[in-house]
Amino acid sequence: MPGDANEDGKVDAKDASTVLVLYALYSTGGDPSLTPEQFAADDVNGDGQINSKDASLILAYYTYLSTGGALEIKDFLAQ
Repeated sequence: MPGDANEDGKVDAKDASTVLVLYALYSTGGDPSLTPEQFAADDVNGDGQINSKDASLILAYYTYLSTGGALEIKDFLAQ
């Protein structure tokens, strides 16, 4: 599922934190050795990079859900 960076079945602030850790690893030359499926889930905006933009989208979606939103993340991102 897009945005479920820690693979716990939901998209929340923990996922945004995980994405920021991955971003820090990539930024410092590290290799988190993600599977293609994990990379796709973490690259929320589909730009081929895992970065703070992805974390921001995850937080925006989490806020949306927390305030009563009911769309799936794919539909939320399409808006």
